[in-house]
Amino acid sequence: MPIVDPPLRYNILERPINANTKLAFNCGESRIPMNIETKKLLNQHRALLPKFEKKIGLFFRKKTLLLAALAHPSYRNQSSKLLLEDFERMEFLGDSILSYVISRELYRLFPQANEGLLSQLRSGVVSKKLLFRMACSLDIPRFILLGRSEQKLPKTEKTKIFADTLEALIAAAFFDRGLAKTEPFVLRHFGKFLRSPALKRMGISPKNTLQEWVQKKFRVLPEYRLEMNNGGFTAWASVQNKGKAQGQGRTKKDAEERAARRLLSVLKKKYK
Repeated sequence: MPIVDPPLRYNILERPINANTKLAFNCGESRIPMNIETKKLLNQHRALLPKFEKKIGLFFRKKTLLLAALAHPSYRNQSSKLLLEDFERMEFLGDSILSYVISRELYRLFPQANEGLLSQLRSGVVSKKLLFRMACSLDIPRFILLGRSEQKLPKTEKTKIFADTLEALIAAAFFDRGLAKTEPFVLRHFGKFLRSPALKRMGISPKNTLQEWVQKKFRVLPEYRLEMNNGGFTAWASVQNKGKAQGQGRTKKDAEERAARRLLSVLKKKYK
């Protein structure tokens, strides 16, 4: 089911709140007031936040939401009086929104990919390693607020911290601007990974590629034979007397795809 901007806001008791009800944050789940400590922190970074907004290409109406995404728990633990939207909750929601947006785009970009391949492609795009790279490209390491101990860690040991902050930032964008603004924001920054040659190669089914090539070259269809063994499956792909190749895998799909990939390589070398 797609994520949509909720027409009604709800409080913790799940009772509808009128659209004109004043909230500290422009989101359905938060009614956290801005106390003195929060105002003080916001004033300290008021000149810095616009620079970050310009860098990421998204401007927030509620700066406290942006501040909540950049204030890591290690920083908050140094000031028990600081009131901000919960970082872990924002990270959780941001992860779900990111997964939805990337899944939807992969569904559009790879119409022939099955569920297993789409999941594999998504896992690569939303991996902590790639999120870390994306966070660094957005200058999150420069703007994030960390505790004293975390500040001393080398950059290579902050992979999860920066990745989590990016997910919290996505949630903050959703709360502040809605999905209509958040989805383009995500796609704008993740687009180069979604359209990378490596990902496109992953998104092409070896069996489909073999079938298209064989049909065009010989006007026949490849055939497959499958056997079960102790470690999984062994598959043979063949095209009449033109060529034959074997592939092994833990599943039928893996075995057949490996056989298809190898056969295509053999045929292309033999029939240039």
